[in-house]
Amino acid sequence: MYVTYFDEVKTNPEQGQHTYYVGGIAVPIQHISAIENKVSELAKELFGSVELKPSTEFHAAFVYHGKGPFKGMQVGQRIEILRRLAEILAGEDVKRIYSAIDSRKLYVAGKAAEFAFAHFCERVQMLVGNDHTILIGDLDDESMGDMIQDFSQYRAQGTPWSYGIEIKSIVDSVHFAHSHHSRLIQLADAYLFLLTHSRGDGKGGIANGLAKALEGIGLYAHRYKEWPG
Repeated sequence: MYVTYFDEVKTNPEQGQHTYYVGGIAVPIQHISAIENKVSELAKELFGSVELKPSTEFHAAFVYHGKGPFKGMQVGQRIEILRRLAEILAGEDVKRIYSAIDSRKLYVAGKAAEFAFAHFCERVQMLVGNDHTILIGDLDDESMGDMIQDFSQYRAQGTPWSYGIEIKSIVDSVHFAHSHHSRLIQLADAYLFLLTHSRGDGKGGIANGLAKALEGIGLYAHRYKEWPG
């Protein structure tokens, strides 16, 4: 059995961000503790504590921009934190999944979130096959109510298009937890941040430094969907 942790990156047209992402990681349940411990070890090094609270949370955008617990840290140290998170994400027991919906190509741009989540559920289903998983997302997500409702329909009727598939291996409902209470949700956030950052046009010292630090770290997706094609 797997547990799948996910997050989302919303569209932000004012910043040139037109693609809506839903993505995350699926981890075999027997390997969750070992992966969690790797992130906790990094927290212990940086903060002297493994306690799960906002002041020890790895929120990738905060690491990158030097905000929150990472305020005042040197650029090189922040890049190293993201590199170490990437190495954990690249582990053989971490399966990476995402969907990306270009809102500019939709008849109704506001449907991007719904479509991204549906395609993500399909890719999770394809990944686990005859095995099973549950979904756990970030409780701070404003769309969680819609996701719970949409997912109940996917389980009952399949995904909402003529070529949709049955969602039979994702069990129960969609569950949510605060990201500062889950190292694995924090990893899902880091995966999406690194994915979208690699596709952006960011330039300058930290962008170039991060790109160089990630060379040779395989963060390819095991399952993904980019739509419309």
